[in-house]
Amino acid sequence: MKIALLLTGNELMTGDTVDSNSAMIAQSLAVQGFDVAHKVTVGDDMDLIVAELDKLAAIYPAIIINGGLGPTVDDLTSEALSLLTGEPLVENAQALAHVNEWCERRGVAANAANLKQTLLPASATVLANPVGSAVGITLRFRDCVLLCTPGVPPELAAMLEGSVLSALQLGFPDATARLVRRLKLFGMGESALQQIIADQCPHWPSEVVVGFRAGVPLLELKLEIEDEAHLSLRDQCEEELRQVVGDFIVGENDDTLGAIVIDLLQQQTKQLTLAESCTGGMIASNITAVSGASSVFGVGFVSYSNAVKASVLGVDSTLIEQHGAVSEPVVRAMAEGALERSSAHCVIAVSGVAGPDGGTDDKPVGSVWVAWGGVEHINTHLFHYPVGRKMFQTLVSALALDLLRRYLLGSTTVPNYYQRKRSK
Repeated sequence: MKIALLLTGNELMTGDTVDSNSAMIAQSLAVQGFDVAHKVTVGDDMDLIVAELDKLAAIYPAIIINGGLGPTVDDLTSEALSLLTGEPLVENAQALAHVNEWCERRGVAANAANLKQTLLPASATVLANPVGSAVGITLRFRDCVLLCTPGVPPELAAMLEGSVLSALQLGFPDATARLVRRLKLFGMGESALQQIIADQCPHWPSEVVVGFRAGVPLLELKLEIEDEAHLSLRDQCEEELRQVVGDFIVGENDDTLGAIVIDLLQQQTKQLTLAESCTGGMIASNITAVSGASSVFGVGFVSYSNAVKASVLGVDSTLIEQHGAVSEPVVRAMAEGALERSSAHCVIAVSGVAGPDGGTDDKPVGSVWVAWGGVEHINTHLFHYPVGRKMFQTLVSALALDLLRRYLLGSTTVPNYYQRKRSK
């Protein structure tokens, strides 16, 4: 089922707001059999909104309109629908009840701006919004179903899972939900993975469609079928992939490296500590972003300066003087100091040159020493990621978590990103 998407808002056109909603809509609905085939973004211009809707409605059976539902003068969607359909705006009883209830929960009286959100085209029905004050709207124009959603991402997310999907399924019962298996990989790019599939899985069945979603730090691989009869084929393809790139597959669906590491630590009843320098606490942030992190993570150290490395973690100052902060002896000492002070079982320590300044011939920008392991054994290795500062911190944080993941799994295989990212 091909549908269109119309996004509205001056902030999208000026770049003040980065569009993430269209990706959310496309990803949420694709697995249900609804593909966004056409996307248009316009500013808060009534004539443009009406013209685009009129054009799209002649081509597509459904349009999702995102943005323009709200209490302010630049929220134009309801009025645009009125002009498009020729229907008057009338007070909708269901929308009024929703606004009044929303205001009552906050201990305020509904004002004129709030009540603006209750004026809908006469034939419109309400799409429930469990989060915000503005209801969604659905109505039919010619042979096209229009579904209007707010631009606030949490509100949109809640509606996509509920009222919007229900309305689409009701209006288009023949849409076939896809059966998608999503795998998350770290340390391999899409071109390398595509080549591996071509070389090592030459008899890939046409019934199993491969898709990629490049991202940082994780790459998503999608295995998609349209018929339950092909589930065994998809399972076979996944098994083939795990045989050739299994070490790089870190999780599934919405898994994060932080959540994966926490789960492994919980299974093994182990505690983690961290000693971060160049990442400035980003590894700890990835861990504590996951509910339940406190069961495995009690304390971490952001020892950014050399003085703190010595005073807090007990790193011998002579090691720093002789080898520099970005060195194997220092990062190992950071890891040992963190373990000693926390009584944890596992540790990650990182020290590197994030840039753009501070590099030398021996330790260029992007160099980073990582230490990981446990009280029995600490591994160390030098990597090189010559990228921008923020990207460097993101990649190093993910790299460190992946190395600990491998350690917890008992993997002795050396990942080939060691070689590809080794500092010269």
